Amino acid sequence: MSGHSKWSKIKRAKAATDAARGAIFTKVGRAITVAASEGGGDPEMNFSLRLAIEKAKEANMPQNNIGRSIKRGTGEIEGVEIQTATYEAYGPGGSALLIDTQTDNTNRTVADIRKIIDDSGGKMADSGSVSWQFTEKGLITVVPAKLKESEKYGKEDAYQPVDKEEIQLELLGIDGIEDIQEVKIEDEDETEVEALEVFTSRNNLAKVREGIEKLKLKVESAELIKVAKDNLEVEKEAMTKIAKLVDTLEEHEDVQSV
Repeated sequence: MSGHSKWSKIKRAKAATDAARGAIFTKVGRAITVAASEGGGDPEMNFSLRLAIEKAKEANMPQNNIGRSIKRGTGEIEGVEIQTATYEAYGPGGSALLIDTQTDNTNRTVADIRKIIDDSGGKMADSGSVSWQFTEKGLITVVPAKLKESEKYGKEDAYQPVDKEEIQLELLGIDGIEDIQEVKIEDEDETEVEALEVFTSRNNLAKVREGIEKLKLKVESAELIKVAKDNLEVEKEAMTKIAKLVDTLEEHEDVQSV
């Protein structure tokens, strides 16, 4: 399954080296451009663009950069054409991989991806041979906290912790939620905290998020991910190799998710 760790890395971009930060800015900038190209430049009307902008802000991308990325997508300013492509592969231990990319040079990207896969002992797969094993889902990560209005004039509203079980009961009242799982995530201080992962269909992601926000719950992130239909049991050694392969792929500036 992709998506769970990708943005935790992006949120720590502030502490990254200039080179790493530049690669992250390239990723989120391309995501904004593609979203604006496909659905227009208004994030209120284009949910995919709204999500991409949120990711950029989490990565501390300057507002000017975000604006230019939107305008490249809408054609208001010139820029190279960004193409999306998904590559399929088999990794260590018989694992199946879907590699989503956004690139200005597909020949370069596929060559780089192939080398990374080959070096790991895996192999590229024919189109359709892996993708049928995955389904696209919406994932919303919710922290057990509610926005409380300040009683003092001039003081900002703030999120206050609430009981996790109470939050789960409230979430059950939102139409479109398929599953809720308890997890632990890292907050802005890289401290481990409890959270809830809320799963939806692709089409219900925006509607469910809106319902959660109406309850004044704290949404940590929202994104589309690909979930494996079946789990594969592998040996510890193979799992280590898979994790290393995924990390290497995700470090490539053309790769959006694995």
